[in-house]
Amino acid sequence: MRDYRVKPGNRTAASSIFKILAALRHSALLAVLTLALLVLNGCSGLVSSTATTAPAITAQPTNQTVIAGQTATFAVVATGTAPLSYQWQKGGGNIAGATSSSYTTPATTTADSGTTFRVAVSNSMGTVGSAAATLTVNAGAVAPTITTQPANQTVTAGQTATFTVVATGTAPLSYQWQKGGGNIAGATSSSYMTPATTTADSGTTFQVVVSNSTGTVTSAAATLTVNAGAVAPTITTQPANQTVTAGQTATFTVVATGTAPLSYQWQKGGGNIAGATSSSYTTPATTTADSGTTFRRCSEQ
Repeated sequence: MRDYRVKPGNRTAASSIFKILAALRHSALLAVLTLALLVLNGCSGLVSSTATTAPAITAQPTNQTVIAGQTATFAVVATGTAPLSYQWQKGGGNIAGATSSSYTTPATTTADSGTTFRVAVSNSMGTVGSAAATLTVNAGAVAPTITTQPANQTVTAGQTATFTVVATGTAPLSYQWQKGGGNIAGATSSSYMTPATTTADSGTTFQVVVSNSTGTVTSAAATLTVNAGAVAPTITTQPANQTVTAGQTATFTVVATGTAPLSYQWQKGGGNIAGATSSSYTTPATTTADSGTTFRRCSEQ
């Protein structure tokens, strides 16, 4: 085995060598530590860094259908490095203030139907435009309006009376006729025919309530007038036999009742006498040849 012990004469030189080696070891250690720190810092930077990505639309705005007067809302879903900015457009033009991921229109009208909406989504890496979504606006339901009111009716007892209304509004329209303020069972069309009337019905009022999904309107009241029925003529005083002297005239008279106007037609021997149409008839000057002739009156309503 070798002997590495330092001889006494060489101790000074050995001491110097050890000091140099110690210094070198210290410097190498510092270098290694520094390198390790640099490596660790570099890895940390790699781990903590995030790549910036451009916006991408994952859910497009969809078509909307509303009724006039309602609003419509369009929405988009997009990904990409924040912050994302939005700009909605109507018919290709920017909408002032519409800069969020959804947009709600003002109250719509039928004039808005067919308008398209889209949105541009941006960040520091770029901009992407959505597909266009179409707005459809249907006309709103219209409450009923009566354009022709029921009219007053006058009939004769025994006759029927018909009341009619004309109304407009969104279909279907429903009708309910009323008599004296109370509903008439089954009277649910735009016209109503009464049963055969009596004079007791005279003065009764009829009206109709018209409805749809939006509202109700009540017509003006129409009045029914029922006159007594016509009465056939009745002769209460018959013509009397007349005796005259040749050359004189003879007058025949009748009294009759019944619903006016009454018309009269006198007959001689069964044949009508021209112009003899009043309640009495006076013959021309008579002759003996006229003796025995019969006269009668026919009256009609």
